[in-house]
Amino acid sequence: MLNKVLPDYKEIHSSYYAFAVQHYGGDDMMMADKEGYFDKVLWQKAAEMCLHGLPVDKAIGGRSYSAMQTCAAFEGFAKGCKNNGLVFSIAAHAAACTIPLNLYGNESQKADILPKLAQGKVIAANAITELNAGSNVYEMETVAVREGDDYFINGNKSYITNAPVAAYILLYCMTDVTKGFFGGVSAFLLPAMAEGLVRGAIRSKMGLRTTPMSDLTLANVHAPKEALLGKEGAGAMIFNESMVWEKAIMCAMNLGQLERVYEQTIAYCKKRKIKGKSLIALTNIAHALADVKVVINAARGLVYDAAYAIDSNSKEALQKSSIAKCFVTENAVKCIQKMQTMYGAAGYLTENEIEREYRDVYAALMYSGTTDIQRNIIIGHSNL
Repeated sequence: MLNKVLPDYKEIHSSYYAFAVQHYGGDDMMMADKEGYFDKVLWQKAAEMCLHGLPVDKAIGGRSYSAMQTCAAFEGFAKGCKNNGLVFSIAAHAAACTIPLNLYGNESQKADILPKLAQGKVIAANAITELNAGSNVYEMETVAVREGDDYFINGNKSYITNAPVAAYILLYCMTDVTKGFFGGVSAFLLPAMAEGLVRGAIRSKMGLRTTPMSDLTLANVHAPKEALLGKEGAGAMIFNESMVWEKAIMCAMNLGQLERVYEQTIAYCKKRKIKGKSLIALTNIAHALADVKVVINAARGLVYDAAYAIDSNSKEALQKSSIAKCFVTENAVKCIQKMQTMYGAAGYLTENEIEREYRDVYAALMYSGTTDIQRNIIIGHSNL
C-alpha cells in the first residue's frame, strides 16, 4: 500500500540507507558513546544528502521533499546509521528549526539563515522546554518584554538538544502573559552568541550520548523585532506545526533503528547455538521475533499515515502524529528490550551494542512530548 501512495518510497529509503551504511555504519560507537562525542564531520557529511533541510526548496539547498518523502529518508538513514545520537541531532535540527524557518521566516531570515540551516553549514537548537514547563509548555516562565521595536528576554530553558554546538537558537517565550500559550507566546530566532545568552555545561545522559544537550540562561537578551519568527503571538501555532513534523520524522527515525536492531538480532539468533540448535529454532525466540516484525509493519503504516496527513493539510495531522508517537515509541522500547534479552548475559555488555540501542531508544518516550501528553492530544482531538 505504501508503494502506491508513495511510489518512490523504496528508492528514497534505499538510497539513504546505502549512504548511511557507507559513511556511518562501520563507526565504533563504544568510545563515542562513552565520551559523549558529537562528530561535526559526520554532521556535515549528511549535508551531501540534504538531510538537514529535505522539505526546503531545491534552490536553497533542500530537495523540496514532502513529509512522506522526508520520513522515508530518515527511516532509511536511521536504519543504516549506528550513531543514533547524531541522527537525533539532525532530525531535531531539521524538524524543529529548519522547517519552522522555512514555513514562517521573514525574507531576511530565509535569505541569510535558512540556506545555512538547510545545508547543514550551521547547527540550530529549539528552546521551549523549562524545568517547570516540559511537555506542559503552558507553564512557560521565560518572558520577552517589548520596548519600542525591540524585545528583552529573561528566563531559563532546560534540556536543549544541540544547544552546546548551535549557532542559532529558535526560542519560544511569553510576550503577553495575559493571553496564555495561545496568543501569548512568540518565537524568536536568535544567534547563540547573543549577549546575555549563556549556555550551561553539557548534560550527561543515559542514552543518545552523542547528542549534545545543555541548559540556557537568558539575562536581558536583546531581540530586535526582525528576530521574530512569524508575528508576535504566533509562537503556539508555529510550535504545534513544527511538532507535527517532528513527531512524524522522529517516529520514522525510531522505525529505522528498530529495523536495524531486528535484522542484527535475527542474524545473531541464527548464529548463536545452544545444544546444537540455533536460537531462532526455539519457538519462543522465533515468536518473539515475529512479534517485532508485526510491530515494524504496523509502525510503518502509522508513520506514513501521519506524514500523508501533513502533506494533505489534514486537520487530523496533529492527532495522527500523536497516534504514531504513542505506538512507535512505546513499542520500539519494548521490542529492543525484548531483543536484548535474546543475547543473554552478552546483551548486558557494551561490546555487543544492544544495550546502547536500548538506552538510546528509551529517550523516545520523552522527547517531542511524553506519550501521556500524546494521549491527551489524541483524546482531545477525537470526535466523541
